[in-house]
Amino acid sequence: MRMKKTTAARIFWAGAGTCMISSGLYYTGLIPFPVCAALLVVAFPVTVLALFFWWMAGQSGGDIPFIGY
Repeated sequence: MRMKKTTAARIFWAGAGTCMISSGLYYTGLIPFPVCAALLVVAFPVTVLALFFWWMAGQSGGDIPFIGY
């Protein structure tokens, strides 16, 4: 998958924002724990992968990021 560095950064910030907002809503009591957990289970891995893709992507054009094994 070809990904630009700015696209990976946007995905990272969207996932991080989802994690922060869902945690904040849970701590204020506006959403129950299962809803918060479901959002975190989906958003956290996306956030971590997007961070890795951002880290490895090139500055210009599309790049194929390699995270490693």
